[in-house]
Order: sequence, then C-alpha cells, then structure tokens
Amino acid sequence: MARTTRRRAAAAPADANAPSTGGQARRVRENLPRPAAAPAPASGPRPHAPRRSRNPFGFLARLQPRFVADIFGELRKVTWPTFAETRYLTVVVAIVAVAVGILLGGIDLLFGWIVERLFF
Repeated sequence: MARTTRRRAAAAPADANAPSTGGQARRVRENLPRPAAAPAPASGPRPHAPRRSRNPFGFLARLQPRFVADIFGELRKVTWPTFAETRYLTVVVAIVAVAVGILLGGIDLLFGWIVERLFF
C-alpha cells in the first residue's frame, strides 16, 4: 500500500456504517447541489470600452515563431560571467591551445622524422 494511502486511511475517521474494504477507509462522495446558472446578459447595446492604442507592427508578432520567444525567455535566466571571469577563461583557453599546438606539432615532427629515416 502506498504511503500516502496509508496516511489518508489513518487520518480519516472510520465510518461504522460503511462496508468493510479490507481495513482501508473508503471516501464517500457527497451529492452536492449544482450551482445556479449564470444570469443571461441584458439584451441591449453593450457599452464600448475605450480603445487602446495598437502597435502598428503587431502583425509581426503572429509571424514570429514561439520558439524565438522561448529563446529570449531562456536567455533572460542565464547568469552571465563577469568581465574578470571572461578575461581569465580567455587566457586559460589561449594557453591550453598553444600547449596542445606545440604538443601536436612535436608529435608530427617526430613521426615525419621516423618515416623519413625508415623509407627514404
């Protein structure tokens, strides 16, 4: 039996008149009256609300796909790095790139020297 079901059964008072359901409390649905229907609107001319100014380029909003709005929404949630963090990480990337370039260049020179000695 699920934990929430056990909690509900323990919290609900046992009804003496209810049929036995194997030790579980059974919730009885109450028949409540339905709410009254809403009154019909008056059959007369409706008062007009003052017109709001419209965006002259509002039609472009319909042309914009929803995913573009989602992208802008996600970009607002991003925590952007500070200038100091950006500068530090740029220096780290430059140093790693130079080190890997030197390593790969050395390996290339080594393999070139080996191939030249073996085959020429």
